[in-house]
Amino acid sequence: MRMRLVEKWRRLMKGLLSAREASDFLKRMESEEGKRAFYQEVESSFEDPNLSESYLDWDKEAVLQKLLEKKRMTKSFWPGMLTARTGAYRRFAASLLLGLLVYGGYLAFFDSNPTSSSEPSFQSQVIVKYNPKGKRTKIQLPDLSWVYLNAESYLAYEQGFPNGREVRLVGEAFFDVTKDSLRPFTVLTGKIQTTALGTSFNIHAYSESPGVQVTLATGEVKVQDFVSSSELHLLPGEASKTHGGGTPMKKFQVDPNSVASWKDGILQFEQLPLSEVVRLLERWYGVSIHGPAAWPDFKCSGTFGKNEYLSNVLEVLGHSIGFDYTIDEKNITIHIKP
Repeated sequence: MRMRLVEKWRRLMKGLLSAREASDFLKRMESEEGKRAFYQEVESSFEDPNLSESYLDWDKEAVLQKLLEKKRMTKSFWPGMLTARTGAYRRFAASLLLGLLVYGGYLAFFDSNPTSSSEPSFQSQVIVKYNPKGKRTKIQLPDLSWVYLNAESYLAYEQGFPNGREVRLVGEAFFDVTKDSLRPFTVLTGKIQTTALGTSFNIHAYSESPGVQVTLATGEVKVQDFVSSSELHLLPGEASKTHGGGTPMKKFQVDPNSVASWKDGILQFEQLPLSEVVRLLERWYGVSIHGPAAWPDFKCSGTFGKNEYLSNVLEVLGHSIGFDYTIDEKNITIHIKP
């Protein structure tokens, strides 16, 4: 009998799937058909009065440690989630989100540096910090460095930095690194490695963004792209960006204060395509924005102060571009004017 998707997920979270089974499951969950089938099973499961609370509330740290003991098996990262409709369903979705984030993303990070052949140490506790849409946090690391973690992003590192100052990032973060000439500070984002001794810099590395951008505010950093085998040293006011396909990184001038204004609660974008602005607003405000099948090729610029209402942002953009909008709780619908 074919195993149901929900049961596969339970076995995945308990570390009972083989490498091949786990990889196949995660690949299916990347597809729309897979997500739809999974959530249909979830809904039917919650109609079962015998559903146990233990089905929802596993020890996430214990699960994480079990998962990290497995062989590297996936390069997938699937942060997409549907909205839960009941209290129990919400806990289930949160548990699923953490599990797939850690399993699909964090294990991929350990295999992100092709120059390293050593296995990571599993003796230390792994700390995973995650922000959903609409949330930004400030985190202090074991070496007293500070990290401003943007929405829909997560950071992973070993507690106490027993094997060196190394963190792994998906999404966006601003790092204010404590100086230590004997222990370089390293950030791994996919195939990009950023190394510093004591400095401050911003890394933008969302999965849907075209390339990874590193922007230096103070000090000096070294950025390495293992795909193109290129390396750049950045000075304050300089940024590097990858372009994929083995193309070497390029260095250019930027305003670091503008790039990192998000950490101070300021929403700012310059000549950004409307499709990317929509994604930015979804992440910033924790909403879903619906519109045409293909967004018009408009370029948008704007600066909005701390805690600016979404309706005010939409008013400004709508007047500039030419669209109307409706707000229904967390769902925004945009109607482009002809």
